[in-house]
Amino acid sequence: MKKEQGQRDRQSSFQVSDRRFWVENEKSIDEAPELQAKYPSVVEELKARTEAAEDKLKQRLEELEKENASFKDRINRNLDRRIEQEKTKFLKGLLEVVDNLERAIRAAENTSNLEGLLEGVRLNLELLLRRFQESGVSRIDNLYEPFDPNEAEALGVLEVSDPELDQKVVEVIQQGYRLGDRVIRPAVVNVGRWQGSN
Repeated sequence: MKKEQGQRDRQSSFQVSDRRFWVENEKSIDEAPELQAKYPSVVEELKARTEAAEDKLKQRLEELEKENASFKDRINRNLDRRIEQEKTKFLKGLLEVVDNLERAIRAAENTSNLEGLLEGVRLNLELLLRRFQESGVSRIDNLYEPFDPNEAEALGVLEVSDPELDQKVVEVIQQGYRLGDRVIRPAVVNVGRWQGSN
């Protein structure tokens, strides 16, 4: 028994000294500087390149948006100027007709020659129609043509004795006009109906 107790005393007096520096001072682990790689890793390098490319792309997109806005403004200004020029040209042509009509009125007030007045009005109408043609406006010539609801409005139906005139325009009450291929005012017409078609 004494022997066992002696062994226990020897065991308890045995001590271990750990001389590793981090064990002596546990705070040194927290204070130790982080080791940084001498060269960036492949991932870090790719990330940096990607960010740089994104920044360049954003800058280029902003430049393109500014250029696009500038281009749109320039186009709109040019279009407005062109429209203004065309309007001026068209109105100058109409002013010539106005001048002629004023001359015709003055002449009619000083004379009783109605034939001369009528001829002057006809000439002015021809001049006006020429100015319209120069601007791309033309009459819709649909007299004795099959009725087309895209170009004319039927005001009424007239009985005709000629079967060739059935469903055709037999009278133009108000002339229709188109600008290029687009109808700007449909004609107002009467349409023929053959008496034998009842």
